[in-house]
Amino acid sequence: MFAVLAFVLSAQGLYQSPGDTSALQDAIKAWEALTFDVAFGVNFGDATGTVFTFEGEKFTMEDKLEGASLSKWPSAVMISGVVADGLMKYTDKPSKYLDYWTTKEGDPRSEVTLQTMLSFTSGVLEDPLLLYACQDGFEQCVEKVYDHLGGVFEKKKWTKPNTTFQYLSTHLQLAGGMAAAAANKPIHELFEKYLFKKYNMTGTSYGPSNDNPSMAAGIVSTGNDFENMLSSLLKYDGLPKDVQDAMETDWTHPPIRPSGDGWFGHYAMGHWWECLGYGTPDRMEHGPLPQQCIDSHIQAGPGEFGYYPIIDRSGGGAEAGPKRPPYYFQIPIQEPDALSGIPEYLRIVVKPAADIIMAGGQPEAVPKDVLCKAGGCLISRDIDFIYGELGDCVCRNKRGRGEPYATLNATLPADEPELNRRDILSKGAGLTLFDIARIQKETGPCKCTGRGHKLPELDVEDVDFEEI
Repeated sequence: MFAVLAFVLSAQGLYQSPGDTSALQDAIKAWEALTFDVAFGVNFGDATGTVFTFEGEKFTMEDKLEGASLSKWPSAVMISGVVADGLMKYTDKPSKYLDYWTTKEGDPRSEVTLQTMLSFTSGVLEDPLLLYACQDGFEQCVEKVYDHLGGVFEKKKWTKPNTTFQYLSTHLQLAGGMAAAAANKPIHELFEKYLFKKYNMTGTSYGPSNDNPSMAAGIVSTGNDFENMLSSLLKYDGLPKDVQDAMETDWTHPPIRPSGDGWFGHYAMGHWWECLGYGTPDRMEHGPLPQQCIDSHIQAGPGEFGYYPIIDRSGGGAEAGPKRPPYYFQIPIQEPDALSGIPEYLRIVVKPAADIIMAGGQPEAVPKDVLCKAGGCLISRDIDFIYGELGDCVCRNKRGRGEPYATLNATLPADEPELNRRDILSKGAGLTLFDIARIQKETGPCKCTGRGHKLPELDVEDVDFEEI
């Protein structure tokens, strides 16, 4: 129904047909040539289907990728399928289904609900080692983790729910135990019914074992599988709107402290209400989200190895940029842990360009200040971060040390560490993806120590840039 509506609206001229993507394709190739990221894709589409897919030279959308925290969103989707079937409610307490869960007044665990577990506000303050060490079946391990956190030496590991956000795996493991008990099915059957089959995720699995999966970190998936899930969620095909509306709520806004992690945003259920960089400087972390992030209504579920999926329901307008249909967006990738922060910067420069394409425009023709004010530019602290992760590089055309970072930084104002990145970008200064592509033509392709290249004794003439 949603796809038909989107098609009708497009035909009526309320949505423009997507703009040309060739310049975006070329600009992403330039990012790849700098080796900022390798073996990755970029993919987005709306209710009518896929609009754009980029597959890097060393990547396909069928590649199996470990996702780590990418697991959290689909795990929450699976559990919410149990809710949608009427087998439990977000307001239910675990004690309704788990006979070992305390109901004792004054014990903070007695106030926990499914909603607080999925929004990471259940009050758990630390992941116990037992969470990773338990070798029994899933339900038995969940009970042991619960008992451990309530033991005599663990009294300070649980506080009152809905007072603090803690980005921990325990919340989801316990929520999975609650769902299995409510449905009276083993956890692997829940994944099969409410995730793998429902969203046609035929290449996806959860480890370390089928009988005891890590709900928060065990996923292995593909770009195509994740597109299937994002597309279905966008269209409300997999879950009804009222369930997804509850999932896509900012559950960690003040007075909850902290309200998020200071970088990705606040938290919904199993994923972020995205607001990149909102909490810098630190004093801003405890405040409400800025209006731009509220209007943008971006739901995001990035993983530790850089995989970055998004649903943008804003439709544009106000501070959310140009009018466009709701759409999904993802960067499928599995970077080594030491480089896993860099794909976030690819997301920063590509997503606002995708917004313009989805609105029927050409992002390469849009003035720089428009993209920067939409958050779609890198600033000097970003280049410094990438340098810190990727290390020294050697480039074909610019052979001096400090490249390509020196050339990238040459046109940027000095960082103002006391300012939030949105304050800096509001001045209209930064590097768009198309600026980066232009600079890459100056530097040529690059190889960097962060990807295993030994530069001190390396002669640039000996570098095989065709292998990048």
